[in-house]
Amino acid sequence: MPRRSALALAAGLGLLSLASCGRGNGAHSSASTTIAPTTAAETWSGSIALAHGADLSVVSCPVAGFCLAGSTSGAAYRLSAGKVAALGTVVPLPSPQGVSYLSCASTSLCAAAPSLNQVTLFNGTSWAPPVTIPGAQGFTAIDCVAPSFCVAIDGEGNAFSFNGSRWSGNLGAWGAANQISCTSPQFCVAAEGGPSVWNGHTWTQPTDVDTQGQLNSVSCANATFCVAVDSNGNALTWNGTAFSAPVRVAIEPPLSGTDSSGLTGVSCPTATFCRAVDSIGRVFAFDGTTWTTGTLIDNGNALTSISCPTARYCAAVDRAGNAFVAGSAPKG
Repeated sequence: MPRRSALALAAGLGLLSLASCGRGNGAHSSASTTIAPTTAAETWSGSIALAHGADLSVVSCPVAGFCLAGSTSGAAYRLSAGKVAALGTVVPLPSPQGVSYLSCASTSLCAAAPSLNQVTLFNGTSWAPPVTIPGAQGFTAIDCVAPSFCVAIDGEGNAFSFNGSRWSGNLGAWGAANQISCTSPQFCVAAEGGPSVWNGHTWTQPTDVDTQGQLNSVSCANATFCVAVDSNGNALTWNGTAFSAPVRVAIEPPLSGTDSSGLTGVSCPTATFCRAVDSIGRVFAFDGTTWTTGTLIDNGNALTSISCPTARYCAAVDRAGNAFVAGSAPKG
């Protein structure tokens, strides 16, 4: 989602060193995207324990230094100014139907849809009582781009939006989404098997642009630049009109004793800065033209989600309850 993600950095981390090149490749063409050797583009922290053994599936950081993470059991955790806080279970059981059920638009407005038909808001301190959405049938993804706009999609292809005070009726979609990324109330992309685009009124029918894997995550910097990643280690780039053909990013062999790598999350705060994570603990960097090979930051655990609110700050979480950060929050 550009995804706002920000975790407070442990002492000693340096600022991200940015690589800035041209924009991504055009529609249905991968010729301008290349794979470069790994570079020391940033320094990642060691593991920061949010909750020992928790299977964290999502992290959302609206600004550097403030992040919310959620587990597959529906528990939420905050990392702010270097301090970890357990926020409890977001709503009563059942557990979340999808992994990307939590999103923050600001430090005082986050939304979560971990229930079959309930959503709840976080004001920076606590969760409000859940609100039941009539007609919803198992939410799978949500995204908030501003305190006055969130959108959620359920497993039956029903979509609902939030205008700052109430949730709409069914907007219609095309199926369950693994993730949604919005840049305004007039532009969102959902990973619904194939990508589906929201224009402020309707969702387009998902396009079959990726026959090599399942789309796991999508992040949009603006209405003319998005990146989607899949379970086969590929990335697809949106140029404002269409998505490119899949480009293999996780090209190196898997680590010994592991399954092949699948890209599980991506975050693009700008068109020349994206970071993606994979199922064996690696981070991949994109500068608008070139993807680096993976940098292992989490040996032995799968990274599941990443959020970069700016090109100077990123946070990722794993299936063992840990967070990792690169960059630093602004002082003051």
